[in-house]
Amino acid sequence: MFERSFTILPSDAGTGGVIKPRNLTDCLQDTADMAARELKADVHSVMDKGYAWILVHVKISVDRWPELGEKITIRTWHNVNDGLYTFRAFDARSADEKALLSGSTSWLLLDLARSRPVKPKNILDAESNPPVPSEFIELPREISENSHKKHKKNFEVRLHDLDANDHVNNAVYIEWAVESVPSEILRNCQLSGWDVIYRKGARLGDEVMVNTQEEPIDEKNSPIKTFTGIMNAGGTFLCTVRTYWR
Repeated sequence: MFERSFTILPSDAGTGGVIKPRNLTDCLQDTADMAARELKADVHSVMDKGYAWILVHVKISVDRWPELGEKITIRTWHNVNDGLYTFRAFDARSADEKALLSGSTSWLLLDLARSRPVKPKNILDAESNPPVPSEFIELPREISENSHKKHKKNFEVRLHDLDANDHVNNAVYIEWAVESVPSEILRNCQLSGWDVIYRKGARLGDEVMVNTQEEPIDEKNSPIKTFTGIMNAGGTFLCTVRTYWR
């Protein structure tokens, strides 16, 4: 298990004086890479061996958003099995050990020469860690034509959106999903989590279309509102991000 503590700086904080979703996602990604570096399985180490990590699924649940000036601790750990996926979990706690968030992710290890996934246990040893939830919900790739609560928004990929591999950073899709929900939701509700499935990466200059629909809630008088954002560029499906608001 890997642990990292840091303070929420002014550049991290946004509306309401809490950390911005993109910055929080960046913190989780950076913590995961630091943990992998100790195992000699970080981005650069696997690339030197001819591999690349591909993020496939994300599930994050936020109990309380860290505030400006607050010191928090993020923990992360992984599980490796005989399959093609490796799973990584996260949690974050405040200085007084109260839960802030929890989540899990799934990854594939891509052989760059063959353009196909390989078993991650080839380079990543199994550790005696707590179990990592490995069940992720199915997310749609298309908006229902019968939906009457649809919203569309376009984003052009900027240089600032790219990572070291010249693809849009995973955190940017979360930012786009948040900005694509109706303005009244942004004003009156707080983001409480998200589920993601990634398939392709957008590149510089791409125009990404986000089609968002509000999802019905089965529970009567539920305080949760759910929006599913499906992202495409040039007709190519990129990812689906489902956000939860209360």
